[in-house]
Amino acid sequence: MGEVELSEKGYGTFKNIPTVSIVKGKNPKAMVSKAIELLGGIDRFVKSGDVVFIKPNVCGGVPGKIGSYTNPEIISALIELFKARASRVIVGEADSCMYDADRMLDETGIRKAAEDFGAEVVNLSRGEMVTIDVPDAYVMREIEISKAIADADVIISVPVAKTHINTDVTFSLKCMFGAYPLKNKATYHAWDRLNEVIADIVLAFPPRLSIIDATTGMEGLGPFRGVPINLGMIVCGDNAVATDAVAAHMLGFKPSKIKHIRLATEKGIGPIDMQSIE
Repeated sequence: MGEVELSEKGYGTFKNIPTVSIVKGKNPKAMVSKAIELLGGIDRFVKSGDVVFIKPNVCGGVPGKIGSYTNPEIISALIELFKARASRVIVGEADSCMYDADRMLDETGIRKAAEDFGAEVVNLSRGEMVTIDVPDAYVMREIEISKAIADADVIISVPVAKTHINTDVTFSLKCMFGAYPLKNKATYHAWDRLNEVIADIVLAFPPRLSIIDATTGMEGLGPFRGVPINLGMIVCGDNAVATDAVAAHMLGFKPSKIKHIRLATEKGIGPIDMQSIE
């Protein structure tokens, strides 16, 4: 998170300029490697002995419906890149109101993709939890979260690019909401503070690296009933807000009009102005 000065509108004028890379292609492994190389390479993000936590979009999808969940090939490509430096690589997802994370990790192929390359796989709604204070939060002054995330040295958000009926889009910020262990997350949808909660979670646990899977995305009534669309891209950045802003801009949205992205930039997590992003 860079130093920030707030403008009159509340948007940040950031002193440290984030970088976002965009790679097109047909080979997810090669695309991921190139995207990270363009940001300065693996060594910039993971030090020897680090614990790396990878958060894909799993329970926001439909088994067998490509474009509704993160491509397992991208997960295995990331693990292969990081495992030589990391002491542990963990892939995790929490239960949702509709799906059990363990079942979805199996049925989407993400568990196999992770375990075949030596990563641990965890259900973030089970096991030991820790409570983290978030002093500058919008609504969640404390967040209970899995110890697997709280203890990680590096958090990587790996969503699939989709439109969303509640949040307009679901990229790396919204993907982190899925790490919240509460099963009935629809409570926040109904409460109309979903966007604030997304910003609070990312404020507490900002991803070190965001990799948006836009190989096949989804448009329309996402996250479940949308139409898969072949985009053939990876969007990768060293700041979650900037990465989401670029992806939104590419897909025809104004980042400042997407509430959770705007709220995150107002907390100083990252910029949304294209001129403030390399």
